[in-house]
Amino acid sequence: MILRFLIGAVVVFPLAIATPASAQEEHAGAEPYRLVCQTCHGEEAKGDVAPPLVGGALDADYVLAIVREGFGQMPPISTRELTDDQVRDIVGYIDWLNERAADPAATSRHR
Repeated sequence: MILRFLIGAVVVFPLAIATPASAQEEHAGAEPYRLVCQTCHGEEAKGDVAPPLVGGALDADYVLAIVREGFGQMPPISTRELTDDQVRDIVGYIDWLNERAADPAATSRHR
């Protein structure tokens, strides 16, 4: 029984190391962005129904105010959907996307 477990561990462990998650999923802001923002702002924040979020610098406090109060067609988002820390993580994720677009090597520096 122990031998079977060890053999399974030897086979599975290298596969887990050799199969990295996508770079987007490794960023703390990727998942909350995908769950709450992506529907309107598109994949990788390039815009869809709502304007793109990439391509410029974002101030986390300004974004937090817009998220909480809403702006234009954007409805307010409650703390039940996104915590303040998750909003800041999303801003960091968008900054990361901007860096990645400017310098693809930056992807490996911000995980």
